[in-house]
Amino acid sequence: MSQERRPGLVELFGMEEDVLAPGRIRCRLATDERHQNIQGVIHGVVPVALMDTAMGHALDSLLAAGEFCSTTQISVQFLRAVRPGEQIEAVGEVTRKGRRIAYLEGVCRNEAGDLVARAQGTWYVGKVKA
Repeated sequence: MSQERRPGLVELFGMEEDVLAPGRIRCRLATDERHQNIQGVIHGVVPVALMDTAMGHALDSLLAAGEFCSTTQISVQFLRAVRPGEQIEAVGEVTRKGRRIAYLEGVCRNEAGDLVARAQGTWYVGKVKA
């Protein structure tokens, strides 16, 4: 990790994170009624946030001191509904990292191993200004 990590969305949502390898991170979340939409299924932003976090942290694990990254584009396909009470996990992986642009992929699965959503994204890699 290139910088000190500040608390935020990870803690708010209650995500847990595992480093699988450099450039590959898994995030898990036990969903509940707080994460549901008005139809009673888990809101789409939840798996998106899980994948975006896994993907961004995967890239962050490869950054040099003084570098930061931020999502510039993300495309998501939803494949299955998630119900409150289900545990979901997302794995984010860096597929290519250049000096200023990185490409990442993410998948989100439920506890049965079914694919819930997938994502592809582009991240900017920048230098922290003094």
